[in-house]
Amino acid sequence: MLTPPRGSRNHLSPTMQLSKTLLLGALLLAGCDSKITQSTNTALQAKVNTVTGCFPDHLEKINALLDYAQLWRLNDGSNPADPSGLSWSEQGDGTLDITYTIGAFTITSTISFYSPTGVLQNLAITSTDLSGAVAEAAAQLDATFTTGDSFLVAEWSLSGSGVTGSGAFTGIFSGTSRLHQISTTTATPAGGPPPNADGSITIVDSDTCTLTFNTTGLQTDATTSQDYPIGSVTFTLVGPDATVTATFTMDSTVEATLVVDTVPGVFTINLSTRSVTHSR
Repeated sequence: MLTPPRGSRNHLSPTMQLSKTLLLGALLLAGCDSKITQSTNTALQAKVNTVTGCFPDHLEKINALLDYAQLWRLNDGSNPADPSGLSWSEQGDGTLDITYTIGAFTITSTISFYSPTGVLQNLAITSTDLSGAVAEAAAQLDATFTTGDSFLVAEWSLSGSGVTGSGAFTGIFSGTSRLHQISTTTATPAGGPPPNADGSITIVDSDTCTLTFNTTGLQTDATTSQDYPIGSVTFTLVGPDATVTATFTMDSTVEATLVVDTVPGVFTINLSTRSVTHSR
């Protein structure tokens, strides 16, 4: 998944690398009129400050949420053990209450399983690991509902020192073979899966930065050997200097692309090292 960097090929930190390449975009916009150039560079510098100052800390939290969602995969067939820091229990109504602590912050989540028409299901879960519990649920739903796609809804919240966040993911089952797709949604079914909605994370440090993100049809379970998601995440990042909108696109390989609104070119991000290169 989107792991933090262990090093850098050019000995710059990920934040410095991103700042350097975004500034390149600013320079490429420089024109003949000095007033236009100054105004353009000032606006782009504000976006640079927002991305480099806010995005790395938010990316850490998104990484953790995607790693959590990786435990719902069916196609790898391995039912991996729960990672360190994760605990869960089944409730009387069949929902699963999860707590996942990663360093200085915690994801608290409730997973609910639904019929294709959005009726909550109380299933017989015997697994001792979360991935096995989701696989059991998929099998039981597939046996009970022979038409339509059943689904799970994972409502989540983030808490910790200087961080808050909330949202929900809906995962659509495709029989017992795979989780067809994941989308950001509300937590309430509407005669079927819940409608699309944003997730949000706010981090308060020396400044306050809020990331609002949205995805539809993100694939984490397309093939057995898939290591990275397939799909796009759109986000709006509000920092003290500017508001930035961008699209982050992944294609199951280690390299993803980031397109930042009004910044020229495309940024290629290595999901393993988070090194960044820019092209027009």
